[in-house]
Amino acid sequence: MSQKSRRSNSVSSQKSDVSERSERRAKSPRSPRSDRKDGSSERESSEVFHTECRAGFVAIVGNTKDNIKSRDQLQQALQNTGRNPSKQTLDKYWTKNTVYINFDDFCDIMRKEKATTKGDLVKAFRTIDINGDGYITHDELYRVLTQRGEKMSRDEVRRLIDEADCNKDGKLDYGEFCSMMLSTVDKCKKQSMEKLEKLEAKRHLERRPSSARSRDGSPGDRQSPKPASRPPSRIRDESPRDKPPSRPSSARSTPRASPKTVGKDHESPHPSPRGPVTEISKSPVAKRKVKLPLPKNLESWNHVQRKGCFHFEEDGAIISHEYKMDLPHATNVWITVQPLYLHREDKDEPVENPVDTTLVVLRDGDRDSFIQFTDIREGEKYCLRCDLRSGSYRLLPFTTGCRLRKRRSQPKQEAPLVVTKSGEIELSRPFRDTLTDIFEILDLDGNGLLSREEFNLFQLRTSGEEVDDEAWEVVEENFELKKGELTRKGFTDLNLMEAQDNEGDTEELWVTLSSMGYNKALRQDEACPFLIDIYAEECKPKLVLEGLLEDSEDVEDAMCKFISSKGEARELKGGKDVILYTYSSDSRISTAIENKASRKAAVQLDLSRSKNCSSHRDDLDYTAEAAPRKTTIGHHILPSNDRQEWIYRCKEVVL
Repeated sequence: MSQKSRRSNSVSSQKSDVSERSERRAKSPRSPRSDRKDGSSERESSEVFHTECRAGFVAIVGNTKDNIKSRDQLQQALQNTGRNPSKQTLDKYWTKNTVYINFDDFCDIMRKEKATTKGDLVKAFRTIDINGDGYITHDELYRVLTQRGEKMSRDEVRRLIDEADCNKDGKLDYGEFCSMMLSTVDKCKKQSMEKLEKLEAKRHLERRPSSARSRDGSPGDRQSPKPASRPPSRIRDESPRDKPPSRPSSARSTPRASPKTVGKDHESPHPSPRGPVTEISKSPVAKRKVKLPLPKNLESWNHVQRKGCFHFEEDGAIISHEYKMDLPHATNVWITVQPLYLHREDKDEPVENPVDTTLVVLRDGDRDSFIQFTDIREGEKYCLRCDLRSGSYRLLPFTTGCRLRKRRSQPKQEAPLVVTKSGEIELSRPFRDTLTDIFEILDLDGNGLLSREEFNLFQLRTSGEEVDDEAWEVVEENFELKKGELTRKGFTDLNLMEAQDNEGDTEELWVTLSSMGYNKALRQDEACPFLIDIYAEECKPKLVLEGLLEDSEDVEDAMCKFISSKGEARELKGGKDVILYTYSSDSRISTAIENKASRKAAVQLDLSRSKNCSSHRDDLDYTAEAAPRKTTIGHHILPSNDRQEWIYRCKEVVL
């Protein structure tokens, strides 16, 4: 029996059965068909709203990543979505201190300002009908349309009335006025939707591999299709004098030109080490100022908070806690996740080069239902704001492994765990402080106590065994509990009993500490606690711990889908149907390789000439293998030092 499987006899337990847990999950009850229909309806409503917002926004500024920069642009964007904002409404959202409004701000305004109704039209009619005779004349309408918004000439007003004047009496009654207004609203919305559809079709075409577009007869250069706008990047040729060849290759990739491409690829009659290099320069992450889509009334939203921890398995894989979130109603949510640092002298002072933490959001019960993940970084936090329909969601914590890594060696000096006083074995002060920290990490709901479920996760992590009824009875009989949960004192006493039962032998205590990521100096360098905060505008979210996430396949699948949907795509020369996706944000660059062929593909991704870059791979020069008709992660890249500029240089070779 291994050391890890032998914990103290003070807590007897049975081996956990992973397959049983999987079966229980598979047999868990599903929502009734009617619930799914209701959820589908809510989802459709949310999607329609989001599409409407995008159409109105994009029609004015061209891209949801750009900003509305004037009061007139805000008015036009709202009108494009069927709103009819008054001066007071515009004053409310565009004050003298407003510099710009981003897409998330615009969505907030859209939620508050409803589309034009018949009641609104009655008020508007009465405002324009100055003499109150029940009709709007040419002069009355002209006075309004030449004083607000975009000015119209008398001829334009006349044509407008002539078009809406059904009985041709030279004036508009209420019915004609409503028809005119609603027709104008519909026309604005239709034009915005058409513009959005054209833009999306264009971007979809630009993301497709050049060979696919050529087969469809689409225009464009077969080798250098123009992509959608991306962060500053360039692709250049690397000659032999830049770097000696490290290994021969049979083919080199053909770059997809970007808006800031310089130079061009040079064809070579023979295979050689020459090849395109994708280069992306980034300013220091720590010096970037990020405008978060933070809700203005966040303090009034419903809030839940949970803790968790990333751990290493013996094979080097990273695991973490998994959560299930239930939303009784469709709602806008604000989600953040960040490393949890228990000992910080100045909480306002940012931690240098913090571990990257991400929360992947999946629709529960559907592996293909990747929703989004927290990718906006501010300091140590990674944030997400989005609309979610009612139902259940899986929240899967994820870290790239660029900064949380296995230690290379142990400290030379070992911290004492026990001391002997007056013939009695006691825990040392450093070990007691460490146990306090471990208790804080295990207290996932933050209530200052350890429930049986939380203690069970600790037991699974440190011994591989579950806490059965008999073992929990031992805890209840021997250690301090409050409201049926283990106190901090009780947890410390439990470890003291283990030390005393082993007559001061600390071997099993070190097994426990090692399982929790602590080195011999009692520093937690192979684990990373994190803190999750979820705010929901319309309902109280329920966040339930599902256990330890033992299979990272769902996370990798979700990341591949995100990278391939948001990243810049280009087909690699020399590898038929092999597509490289490169996703770049302010704080991370990730690549994924899609293999559409029926046989395995191997692609060398050489980042050895990058500057200030760290990969989750052991080597910056890495060969990724993609199974037939599968997508796999190439590199996750973070800056080694957030305070310095970082340059991503990747040379791709199909082997």
